[in-house]
Amino acid sequence: KLEASINFQDRPYYRRTLSSIGLGYQWSNRHYSNFTLRPIDINVVDVARLDSTFLASTQNKYLINSYKTQLIAGLSFSYAYNNQRKNLGGNATVLRFNFESSGNLIDLMEHAFAKRPKARDYYTLFGIRYSQYVRADLSVSRKIMLGEKTALAGRLYGGFAKAYGNSDAVPFDRLFYAGGSNSMRGWAARTLGPGSVPDPDSAYPTQLGDMKLEANLEFRFPIWGIVHGATFFDLGNIWYMKSNPAEYAEEAVFHFDDFYKQLGFNTGLGIRLDIKFAVLRLDWGIQLHNPNRPAGERWIHNLRWANTALNFGVGYPF
Repeated sequence: KLEASINFQDRPYYRRTLSSIGLGYQWSNRHYSNFTLRPIDINVVDVARLDSTFLASTQNKYLINSYKTQLIAGLSFSYAYNNQRKNLGGNATVLRFNFESSGNLIDLMEHAFAKRPKARDYYTLFGIRYSQYVRADLSVSRKIMLGEKTALAGRLYGGFAKAYGNSDAVPFDRLFYAGGSNSMRGWAARTLGPGSVPDPDSAYPTQLGDMKLEANLEFRFPIWGIVHGATFFDLGNIWYMKSNPAEYAEEAVFHFDDFYKQLGFNTGLGIRLDIKFAVLRLDWGIQLHNPNRPAGERWIHNLRWANTALNFGVGYPF
């Protein structure tokens, strides 16, 4: 596959243009496995405007750095296993793994043949600072049929990203977020976390992190005709992996000994319309434990609209 695209985005807190070109190879085998390798994956993120109110409303310097104009050039690899075709309408296991690396070849060439300008501590290519990072994520889901149209489905998800070398931050498109129709459904997208930071410090939904852990469980059942229902339970959050008090709060950092105290919990109900070629989905998520609230007030005992979220999606979340 040879792909090229230009994407222009004009949002309340930024205006930018994303240009990309990539060369990819895809192949599969008879054991339900699919592979994708993109040895050439080049993206230019040109941020023309970043709202000053947004910059002033957040103390997260790492997040601000992730919004800068930059060149993303590297390679990516994906692997997917799906045995649904083996038994249509039966039990199924789906595994997805993604890995990408950016900037390493450019950085090697820059160090070999170019001198870094004394006025700055990073290299550029065609006048644009290039990103250098690695990113990986893994998702494993299992569906168990309990009847002709009744099923129990679960998913485990984990991911991390790390900037180094020529980068101060992972580009925000490559960072992780929680909330939304395919994640923690008790929150709107990008409004949970990171960690237990008290009340996100920005009016904009831009809570991001370089690490994510999540688990989901869903009971699916028929109601009438094309109408199906679901009850679900989600837990998870996002974090930063490394302490950096100069850029973000310590409460946003992952610590193995107490990260479980920073997990968000939600339950909820969903309704789905199976129109054969697609599934239209509306999920109402209800928060049970909000780690961004003050200690001692994180378990939510009273149902309020502010502690819920409506999320629309196309297709099943996992």
